[in-house]
Amino acid sequence: MRQAEGRILQKLFYGYLKLLEKTVTIQWQDENLYGSSQIFGFWHEDSFLMNLVLKELAGKTAPVDVIVTADTRGDYIEYMLERCGGHALRVPDGAASFGALKKLIQSSYEQTRSLAIALDGPLGPRHQPKKLAFYLSEQSGEDFVGIAVSYSSCLRMLWRWDRYAIPLPFSTITVAVRDYGEVSKREIPELPVKAEPVKNSLIKIEES
Repeated sequence: MRQAEGRILQKLFYGYLKLLEKTVTIQWQDENLYGSSQIFGFWHEDSFLMNLVLKELAGKTAPVDVIVTADTRGDYIEYMLERCGGHALRVPDGAASFGALKKLIQSSYEQTRSLAIALDGPLGPRHQPKKLAFYLSEQSGEDFVGIAVSYSSCLRMLWRWDRYAIPLPFSTITVAVRDYGEVSKREIPELPVKAEPVKNSLIKIEES
């Protein structure tokens, strides 16, 4: 029964994502020079929209692996990621994550792939970046690329620690993509918590 309910929810979430793809307008503030592989960082509250952002990035950089939780929450994330051109790397929460992250770092040396990480995930505190993304940039020698988002209209899950955002159809979304170059976990750059809306940079997402 739980598996059946999970499959239904996955399809509902993905169906809503496809509705957004047809109806939202995105303003891209793209300052990034795309290389063979990079480390992308975003805020956990923007995880739903990141499926569409990663779909846009898929043709500009190496294949993107996204670090997601190994528990059942990750099932829905993986389902949507795979359909948007990304790939989920399932990592357990807490102390059990160290072994998995060690393998992840090793694999980053062996193959040309980009990584995307929720900077303040999986459990917060909100807008306080953890060191993993910057450590990976330092160890791999890849550029860190920060992604910030703002919404003209969205549903906020205010009861969650991250105030998770679900964009509404026919809204406008601003996505700022900035390349910080190679960074270090000892010198974390100051990251904006949202993008500033701009005019005359409208790109409507078209259905593939």
